[in-house]
Amino acid sequence: MTTRTLRHFHSSLSRTRALTQASCLYSRSRKSLVNSNACSSFGAERLNPFRFQQHCLKSTSAQDYDKDEKKNTPPRVRTKPFLLDLGIPSLVPEWKKMFNPKTILSDVSAGLTVGCIAVPLSLAIAMASGVPAEVGLATAAVSGVAGGLLGGTTLAVTGPAAAISLLVIGAVQQHGLEALPFITIGVGALQLATGVTRLGVYAKLVPVSVIAGFTTGVGTLILSGQIPKALGMTAPAGLNPLEMLGYLGSHMGDMNLASAALAFGTAGAMYGLPKIHAKIPAALLAVGGATVATHTLGLDVALIGTLPSGMSAFQFSIPSVPAMGEMPSLIATTLLIYTMTSVESLLSCVALEKMKKTDYKHNSDQELVGQGLANVGAGLFMGMPVTSVIARSGLNVRAGAQTRLPSLIQSGFVFGSIAFASSTISMIPMPALSGMLISTGCNMLYPSEFNYCYSIDKTTTVPFFTTVAGMLSMGLTEGIGIGCATALGLAIHKNMVVQVRMKAVKHTGAEAFGNIETEVIPPIESQPPCKDALVINPTDKVWLIEGPVNFISMFEIENMVEDLRERCNPKAPIVLDMRNVTSLDFTGMEELATKLIESEDDFPSINMITSRPEVIKIMKKVDKDMHIKLYPSIALSE
Repeated sequence: MTTRTLRHFHSSLSRTRALTQASCLYSRSRKSLVNSNACSSFGAERLNPFRFQQHCLKSTSAQDYDKDEKKNTPPRVRTKPFLLDLGIPSLVPEWKKMFNPKTILSDVSAGLTVGCIAVPLSLAIAMASGVPAEVGLATAAVSGVAGGLLGGTTLAVTGPAAAISLLVIGAVQQHGLEALPFITIGVGALQLATGVTRLGVYAKLVPVSVIAGFTTGVGTLILSGQIPKALGMTAPAGLNPLEMLGYLGSHMGDMNLASAALAFGTAGAMYGLPKIHAKIPAALLAVGGATVATHTLGLDVALIGTLPSGMSAFQFSIPSVPAMGEMPSLIATTLLIYTMTSVESLLSCVALEKMKKTDYKHNSDQELVGQGLANVGAGLFMGMPVTSVIARSGLNVRAGAQTRLPSLIQSGFVFGSIAFASSTISMIPMPALSGMLISTGCNMLYPSEFNYCYSIDKTTTVPFFTTVAGMLSMGLTEGIGIGCATALGLAIHKNMVVQVRMKAVKHTGAEAFGNIETEVIPPIESQPPCKDALVINPTDKVWLIEGPVNFISMFEIENMVEDLRERCNPKAPIVLDMRNVTSLDFTGMEELATKLIESEDDFPSINMITSRPEVIKIMKKVDKDMHIKLYPSIALSE
């Protein structure tokens, strides 16, 4: 591992060894340190921690340090016991809360509200995914139960997602509708294996800028695919957005005015109704209004048509294994959908956890277990891949949900709609669903993650643009690959002459205070959120963060937070010294902040020492409630 050289030391590797030895010695009483042989040259005067570090440096064996360094060099995720019990013991208290008389009414109300959105949204996503309408409804009904009961976030709602719809339609076009259940089960099996083996951190290695680019690209493609349908046109397949614009311009005479009015009226209602009140089921009212207008005015537009009724809509079947010649392309498709559904779910749950905290802390491994079982269940009922959907989950929070019960209620609502109201659903006009998708696509064009990345470091937006350009010009897979390669190249370029891995070193407060004299990043007078220094005890533990904090640092962040929970005194504050961070990006800092916030109940306070404006900007974005206190410097208590 290459570390950054400080001006008072020839080698920071030897310094790190010295600090470790100093931490052990300094944890004894100050009197014993003064009287020890190792520090006899200091006499009985008050110890200067910085001088103490220098003295210990002289007695450090470089050979011993090399042995320890070899042991600690490989990046790894800390070993944890596998979730062979699927996390059920930790979820039992969660299930009991669903029957609390104090919350059951608000939970039922929230579940019905989400169900009113889930029915038309699942229909629209099924249309965008190129699958029959009943597949979208059956998928939402089945997956909501498994995802709600076994997911890693209390208030998350699982179902079909617009962001994954284009991956699904690509799989259907390439492999046929009969291969979709096999792909869905494969995605679920991979997620289940990842969660059980506690490798959920791997799903977070996709940079936020690439995810934002994927979201924008999907939104653009949804718009280019649905606008012709909204106008009542039948556009040729395979046109990119620019070609689609040319097609629309040359065929405006073929526009169906009734279809256009229904579609854009629905989209306008989807936008405007939530402005009146957040709990209004905009999708249900918009689609319901379009349906009433269609049949009242006798408009000549396409309808959903006949749907299977009752239990015939739920076809339980074990998919047949495709021919061996088709397996390579099927596996590649499954891996791509697995990656994007997993990342989508984890990002949604992190955002949801920030909206409303619950007693059950978000667990990425448990979330993948829940999503895996939801996808396996959906596949067994001939369904499509699902994720934790932020739109439905956010509505669930705003509607007053308290437990996991609303997810089950909305699944029951969707089941009832297809089992007992299929004739009514068949009367919904297709332009209304196109209007819903146009509204969804517009909301995806400018994801909040792009704004965050741009405000922190403009170079991190390069993967965003390369992802979008690749998706629109070459395809979804190619765009995601180009975006990830660009992000990795930028990370390597930034760290070619500095440390290429994040490193967390535990110091005592006295040692960290001494490190002020060897500060790499000079203090910046502007923008400190706190005027006063953080006052700590000489024996308090301080974690010095060195090197870059970016999306490649996920493993080190995971290790450090586990060390905090296992080794730190729960009565002592957590202090992170960020002054030696060489570079950072939004993905790494968001993960660091999220992990620390998840641990805040275990410690009296979590503090960060930094005066760098980019760190302060990111923390203001990812920690708006200031769970983590920021200080420009530290000082020792007497």
